[in-house]
Amino acid sequence: MKKAYRWFRRHWKPIILAICLIIFAVMVKLLQKNKFESFDSKVYEFIIQFKSDSLTMLMKLISFLCSVWFLLLFSVVIMLVCKRKRFVFFIVLNLLLCFLLNQTMKFIFERPRPFNINIIIENGYSFPSGHSMVSLAFYGLFIYIIWHMNKPRLEKLFYVIPLILLVLLIGISRIYLGVHYASDVIAGYALSMAYLIIFIKLFYKKMKS
Repeated sequence: MKKAYRWFRRHWKPIILAICLIIFAVMVKLLQKNKFESFDSKVYEFIIQFKSDSLTMLMKLISFLCSVWFLLLFSVVIMLVCKRKRFVFFIVLNLLLCFLLNQTMKFIFERPRPFNINIIIENGYSFPSGHSMVSLAFYGLFIYIIWHMNKPRLEKLFYVIPLILLVLLIGISRIYLGVHYASDVIAGYALSMAYLIIFIKLFYKKMKS
């Protein structure tokens, strides 16, 4: 058992990468065969049953935490506060690369957004969810960096758990607000996790230097 655990710790990145790419590939296949209608409807109906004015305001706020304007402002603050310019460069590079990947996928699949259920209006295509992809890539990089700091585990969990919850809530907010299907969000998370693992593998050592 211990050998298996140690083996997984050494190889978890390629394992998770493969799983995420398989999930995304399967979801693309199902999308092409129009197999998501029942699943998306059931997830939306479950989430929207909790609809209220106060929850709508909260979901709009959570969604804003992955908006272009907020992330740009966040990046500017990091630039001003952080003295390690190389670190700042890779934070911004991560954001831009994930955004470009998402836009490329959207134009490849050209899935229309949900209609007649929109609480807010968004332009562009739906699959995969941009907010899901960018939130996991952007906040996920911070989660990875924090987790590998030389700090007590409890202190790291204090920061990591809220960031994980934020990423999950951003995806849920997009379904609640009627601008994405549940399948868009799941596909966005899967593709973004695969992307983030590759980004960390290619750039993280340079970022630390």
